[in-house]
Amino acid sequence: MKFNGYKKLLKKYYTGESSDIEKQLVEAWYDSFERDQRVAKDFPNAEEKRCIKERLAGRLAIHVQASLPTRKRNIRRLGQWAKVAAVAIVILLCGITYWQLYKPFGMPAHERHETGRYVQHFSVGPGARKTLKLSDGSTVRINANSSLDIIAGYGDGQRLVRLDGEAFFQVKTAAKCPFYVETKDVSVQVLGTSFNVKAYSHRRKVQIAVSTGKVQISDAVETQKFLLHKGEKYDYDRTSRSFEKRNSGSDGVWLNSDIGLERAAFLDLALSFRDVYGIALLSNDTTVLKSRYTLKLKYQRSATQTAQLICHMLNKQYRKEENGDLTIF
Repeated sequence: MKFNGYKKLLKKYYTGESSDIEKQLVEAWYDSFERDQRVAKDFPNAEEKRCIKERLAGRLAIHVQASLPTRKRNIRRLGQWAKVAAVAIVILLCGITYWQLYKPFGMPAHERHETGRYVQHFSVGPGARKTLKLSDGSTVRINANSSLDIIAGYGDGQRLVRLDGEAFFQVKTAAKCPFYVETKDVSVQVLGTSFNVKAYSHRRKVQIAVSTGKVQISDAVETQKFLLHKGEKYDYDRTSRSFEKRNSGSDGVWLNSDIGLERAAFLDLALSFRDVYGIALLSNDTTVLKSRYTLKLKYQRSATQTAQLICHMLNKQYRKEENGDLTIF
């Protein structure tokens, strides 16, 4: 094929106008740039059992309150001490019920932060993913350019980890030992469920998406709290310091495939580029900034190889800055 033919084919590809056959041709050409390298197969997804805990005390209190008029008539026949004891029991039951219904989903933040020591530290570099099996049987799958700390005392009344980056958690049920994921801005509290947390420091928003079960999320000072159920997604904006429910997004797609972009703006391309490769993608070129991008950010491809492909699409060049960033011009 002549050079002009390649240019037309690439232009149709990144504008989303190419046919299935043309897409396959471009993808095959992309693959020729990559290293011959296999990616280790991820562990299969296994849906954890949902933790369903009945609030018996709450139900008991409802029955107690429903029966109060009848008991009131009977209490008049009791002695003074019997009446006092009966009232005390009702107050105690109501107090227990109130605590069960309105207590925090987990331990207060100031109690969880008593120890900042960690016993294990895991980090994943550019273009890589890692699966961890924790001591309680929970599984954590960590995305590229991310780190996870297992805090001292894990499994002793609580299970606390700290995340910088992105990870997917499949938490084993342990009713008496809640599981916490803490980031710089957001805390996630669960008993047993599976969910994705994206909290890269270079992104303005922290994103949480629940796959099974339910989780409670809160800001760092616990002034905002939300209970999320299966299929629900929330974003925390670090600038406005507020949560917002989100109805779309491809959370967790990185678990089993590369990052696919469809007519993405350059800002979205640059953010995903940094997620995968840990390198900033920059440009001041008007064409580059206004273009839309359809391509796959493959984990087994290097940052420079991907930058080269983008430049081919736009007929541009790139340079590597002293700090390692890549600039398209």
